[in-house]
Order: sequence, then C-alpha cells, then structure tokens
Amino acid sequence: MEDPNGNLEEDAEYYDPNDEAGEYAIEGGQLDQDDEMMDEQDIEENEEEPQEEEEDLVDESVQGFFEHTDSVYCVSINKIFPDIIATGGGDDVAYLWDLNSGEKVHQLKGHSDSISSIEFNYDGKLVATGGMDGIVKVWDVQTGNLLINLEGPTESVEWIQWHSKGNILLAGSSDCLGFMWSTLKGDILGTFAGHSGPVTCGMFSPDGKKVITGSEDCSIKVWNPKDSSNIMSFSGHGFHENIITCLDIKKDNTLVLSGGDDHYAVLSNINTGKIIGKLHGHTDSIVAVSMSNHNQSFCHTGSLDGSIRVWDMNTLQQRSTFKHKSSITRLKSHPHEPLLFSSSVDKSIGVWDERNGQLIKQFTGHQDAILDFDITLDGKVVTASDDKVSLVFSLNPPQN
Repeated sequence: MEDPNGNLEEDAEYYDPNDEAGEYAIEGGQLDQDDEMMDEQDIEENEEEPQEEEEDLVDESVQGFFEHTDSVYCVSINKIFPDIIATGGGDDVAYLWDLNSGEKVHQLKGHSDSISSIEFNYDGKLVATGGMDGIVKVWDVQTGNLLINLEGPTESVEWIQWHSKGNILLAGSSDCLGFMWSTLKGDILGTFAGHSGPVTCGMFSPDGKKVITGSEDCSIKVWNPKDSSNIMSFSGHGFHENIITCLDIKKDNTLVLSGGDDHYAVLSNINTGKIIGKLHGHTDSIVAVSMSNHNQSFCHTGSLDGSIRVWDMNTLQQRSTFKHKSSITRLKSHPHEPLLFSSSVDKSIGVWDERNGQLIKQFTGHQDAILDFDITLDGKVVTASDDKVSLVFSLNPPQN
C-alpha cells in the first residue's frame, strides 16, 4: 500500500546498529563494580521472596496513565524522546502519553481486536502496533495520524520488532509465518515460511544480518532477511521438546537463548548451527529470557514457577536464583548496569543485582498482574497491567 501522505523518504538498507550508551544513576551513584570479584560462595541461591504486603499494598508509582478500559497488554518507551510512552490494550486502542505530566498525547484507534505489541522505530518518529486482528499499523508520533496498514498475516500478530537503524519492521503471526515490511511504502520485503505452528517469538540479530524466529512447533529458524531463505534450523533431539515461548540473542551475534514449555532453556550457536546445551532447573514453563548487557557470560531465565535464574553461559551452570511470589511475565537487562528487571503476576516489579541475586528494589502499586514493562536509562520503569492501568516507577528519588 502507498503512504497516504506521499512525502516519506525511501528506506535505508540494513545497517550495523551501534550499542546504546548513556549514564545511569542508582540512588545517586553507580553500582559497586568491585562486586564482580565476589567469591563463588557469595553467589549461592537466594530463595528469599519479597516481603508480604498483601493487606496494605503501597502505591510507589510516580505517574500513571488511566484511559484504557481493558487490560493493558504492551508498553514501549520512545528511546529518542523518552518522555513519550506508548501503550496498547484489550480495548483495541493504543495511546501516546507524556511521561512527565501523565497527559494523553494521542489516541490511536483503528484496530478491531486487542493490541498485543507496540514499539517505536529507530528515530522515535514512528510507532507500530500489532493486533490480534492480524494487522500491523504504523503511526506518526508527532501527529498521531495513521500512516499505513501493513497487511499479510491472516491471524493474530504475536510480536513486532523494528530494525535498529531503518524503517523495516519484523513480525510473527499465529498463521505460522514471519513477515518483514518496508514501512514507508507498505511493501512486504520478506515472508518467512517454514514453521508448522504459530511464530511465538523472534527478532533481528543485533547486527541486523539475520532474522531468528521461534515457534510452537518446537523449532528455531535462522533466516537471511535479504531473500527470506532459511539458513539453519534447530529442532529435534537435544533441543526443545515443547512450545518455544521466548528468545534473546547475545550482542556478539553468536548465541540464541530460547525458553519454552518444557521447563528448560537452550543455548544455540546461530553461526555454526550447533546446540551448546540445556539449562535445567525450572519446574514450570519458561516465559521470559534475556542476555546480560553487562556481563557477556551471563543470561537469565524467568518461569511460571515464580523463579528467575542467572546462568553462566561458559559453564552452563546456574549462578543464582531469586523469586517472585507468582509467575514471571517479563525480564529486561539494563543496557549497561548489572541490573535485571522483572515483572510478575504478583503485581510487582523486581530490580535485582544479577551478580548476587540481591533484590535492590521491589515496586508495588498495581492491583493485578503486570503483563509488560519497559525501562529508561535514568532508572524509570513503565508498566502495562491487567488492572487497565500503566504506571511509572523510579529507582531515583524525586528531586525537590
């Protein structure tokens, strides 16, 4: 489809993304880097759960967005203009918000079913929404106008991701296919066909040269985005035995970490095609994984069993364990600090030191499960919850 405004420039081709950089303060200073030299004895499992506060839950939020009339399923922070927040929900509507004032900037209407995913593009000028109606829509952030509908999926859109340096959008669908579009014209640049089940997770490799997808068919596939060809597949003996729910890729473009309903995670090399090994320890489905951005040897897994586990990828050994009171829903590694953020059905956000499992902060305020969240470099967390609300929390105390 053509751009209705007719005045957007042609996409750039694939670029090599640059690593994010920025200063990050925690309670007035950075985490003590000497803790990296901790003895192994100091890195035992930390099974302590957050303190019970069921009867009188403290609302620690510093801001909130309250227009949704159904569950808020997804949230994204604009990395270029971090005062702009996007949320999407079960009311078939997305919103853009002002982080500081809490004011609604734009209402984005047009989906005919729940919005399951939302994300800003590389320069912060566009925001995409993926819906259970099988449509991906691209909106102008400044005006709130719909720019284009991206069509192709015949069933629900499971996830979306922008390329790190171009207006190219990737998505996975319940119809067993992955799609890649040029969002400025609406052209389908690639269709990734080969899975026999819904494409539950996926992403560009950090260098933008590969597309990796995971599916309910228990396989992960690696694709060439230039011609949609399948480079390699991981499946069968030694791999996952059940639905794959989540994946992440190491920043050096070598390893993919995948989690699934079989209660374990798998590390695989997307350059050699070899399965490195399994990470066993959870007692229920793994629903969230992340690679550490601070220690290139660490990765994290989160499960419906309520636990989060930190692993050493060199030894495939568990380094530490820490727990929420209920199922994990999301994990995010801070861009450059040894911090791991988690959300849970227990209505809280946890902020952990990945090196020793210490709970640095637990944020409360929601009345129902937290389904998604995003983080800023300066210590803010923005959430999406089943209680129809998006809240903002801050690691740093407000400046008076």
